[in-house]
Amino acid sequence: MKKYKIKKIFGPTIQGEGSYIGKAVAFVRFAGCNRWSGREKDKEKSICKFCDTDFHGGTSMSGKEILDAVKATGCKTVILSGGEPTLQIDFFLLALLDAAKIEIHLETNGSNQLTAPMESLITHIAMSPKQSIEKTKLKRCSDIKILYPWISEDITIEKFASFTHGKMFVQPVEDDNYQENLKGAIKICTDFDISISPQLHKLIKVE
Repeated sequence: MKKYKIKKIFGPTIQGEGSYIGKAVAFVRFAGCNRWSGREKDKEKSICKFCDTDFHGGTSMSGKEILDAVKATGCKTVILSGGEPTLQIDFFLLALLDAAKIEIHLETNGSNQLTAPMESLITHIAMSPKQSIEKTKLKRCSDIKILYPWISEDITIEKFASFTHGKMFVQPVEDDNYQENLKGAIKICTDFDISISPQLHKLIKVE
């Protein structure tokens, strides 16, 4: 039986970003990422110098163990996050969650393509790209979230305007310059008539 490397399963909490901000959810945080090792010594060499998510290490769990842990939260919606969950998720796990009538949301950097059967089981896909549109293998998403200040000249509102998406958001990077980042993000929202994604969970201090 396949095992998945899981950093943490928790809930009930809220979705702090995007179209479903404020919704009660459970999170399955997958270990591992293809944009940063999760080790502090490697952060400066990665594109994700701002990342504060702990996805290094983890515990091996079967699909049933993951399902049981999600059901124990009492939540009817689960966010598959990471790290980068598309390195591990498969049709079997998605079908297991779907059969239990759990609504599946996915958070991804868009670096991997989803098969049509897998995509059909996911209600909502939120993409925060960490590569250029040319290197993005995901074909479409529900929400697209661009970080500001731009983490790369290839990852901007303008560069991803043609990507097939539902709603577009700009998210201020949370670092020592957060207030300036926030002001800049608000200006971007004004210029492009889009919305800000403020990471509500951090503002109200929930996991």
